[in-house]
Amino acid sequence: MQIVPAIDIQQGEVVRAVAGERLAYLPLQSTLTKSANPEDIGRALREKCGLSTIYVADLDAITGAEPHWDLYQRLIDGGLTLWIDAGMATTERCAEMVRFGDSKPGVRGIIAGMESIADRGVVTEFQSMVNPDLLIFSLDLKDGRPLAQDPVWEQQIALEIASEIAEKGLERMIVIDLARVGMHGGSGTRKICTELHTKFPDLALYTGGGVRNVDDLRKVAGWGCSAALVSSALHDGWLTEETIATFQASQTAG
Repeated sequence: MQIVPAIDIQQGEVVRAVAGERLAYLPLQSTLTKSANPEDIGRALREKCGLSTIYVADLDAITGAEPHWDLYQRLIDGGLTLWIDAGMATTERCAEMVRFGDSKPGVRGIIAGMESIADRGVVTEFQSMVNPDLLIFSLDLKDGRPLAQDPVWEQQIALEIASEIAEKGLERMIVIDLARVGMHGGSGTRKICTELHTKFPDLALYTGGGVRNVDDLRKVAGWGCSAALVSSALHDGWLTEETIATFQASQTAG
């Protein structure tokens, strides 16, 4: 199972995400580096944790600003590969993302976050525009409930939404509960992940929010997930290069 560090960028800095309450986010304090600069954080994750694929949540773009294109390029130039969530709510933003990623092998994921999408019908349009190897749907939850603008999604349970998306043929999906992020309580997505994995065994399933340590990583792998999004555990020193290497070796041996 892959470990993918998540970095939340707000006003040019990496911030510490806590329970999805974005107005309260503060610049990240990390054991890996004294800097909250995204390039310094990315370099530290690569050099000190051995992790080079990064999930970038561009909170400014998610709330309506222009994506940080130059920053994405600098992170790629620094040896990172990126999964990018830049608030892809419309086909116009999708086209921008596709143009940016087309000539850049460092872009490995283009995120369509449920919380950003006001009309669920646009997902089908995204599928026609984005290489299926790159498109990732993010099932955004808060306390287990869909975090959605679309009025139909607002009335559905999370498993119904996820099943409908998987049945459309999307190949990659994140399940994340923002209420768990930064709360050191473990991931709360076991039930939906295991049900999705059973129903759609070929779906590349990722989860995040609250992953603390190697025991949590083992649990997530057991739910059928092929990647875990991790943040606070890395910056607080709960997951180190050594513990990550031990976990990855155990996965290979298994």
